[in-house]
Amino acid sequence: MLTLFHYDRTSAAQRVRLCLEEKSIPWESIIVDTALGDIDQLPKNFYELNPKGLVPVIIDDNLAIPESLVIIEYLEERYGGDPKLKPSRPEDLAQMRLWMRKIDEGIHVASRTIGVCLVNRHIYKKKDPGQIKKYYKEMKDKVRKKNDQINIEMGIESPLLEEAMIEFKSLFLEMNEYLGKNTWLAGDKYSLADISFVVYLHRLDSFMMRPLWKDLKNLDQWYEKIKTRPAYKKAIYDWGDVTADQRAQNGKDAYPKIKEYWDKA
Repeated sequence: MLTLFHYDRTSAAQRVRLCLEEKSIPWESIIVDTALGDIDQLPKNFYELNPKGLVPVIIDDNLAIPESLVIIEYLEERYGGDPKLKPSRPEDLAQMRLWMRKIDEGIHVASRTIGVCLVNRHIYKKKDPGQIKKYYKEMKDKVRKKNDQINIEMGIESPLLEEAMIEFKSLFLEMNEYLGKNTWLAGDKYSLADISFVVYLHRLDSFMMRPLWKDLKNLDQWYEKIKTRPAYKKAIYDWGDVTADQRAQNGKDAYPKIKEYWDKA
């Protein structure tokens, strides 16, 4: 049986769980909470599975695959079946991949910035400084490490948080315009593109930021439509979020500054 290394609230793992549940692929769970700043709780061979030391990672027939966007395309190709989550028309497939490129071009980094500024920094500051130092010493991604250091130090005053909100506003405006003419992000059927992006709306929603896009009706209706899918409940809601209360409170407290950044964009 396929094994997924993941934890509850990471958007990257959420999209993998969404794909697994949409396709009814049996899987077993191994929780590896890489957001806690504690590398000692990682499985001993975890850096062999993913040299970056991050989740999600799947193991399927002794094959270890990291990176959520790679994983969900692998699952679609490997397991097939219904629903088909890759468009059949070449032009729709191209559109799907154009959307998904945006994730690696900056949106995922922007999403992490929000999380570190509003929640992770508070978790890390309560931990043993030696433990956090060890965590960052092992972090392979130098840009991620540098960004985290800025965001932990400055919190909601971080210039990277302002940049993150600019990134998200630009993305949401583009999505809203596209969804005014199309039912889904790639053709006339729900696809990996929709799975890949809905997790970011969920993330901002968990920080009580949904009022930011209240006027983007096409985007909000798309979000609501996906939330009604049975797979969404299984992949997102049923796994919960151990930081839910802290996210909601910190999001409320930070909202005036977040709104200021959003309005300036």
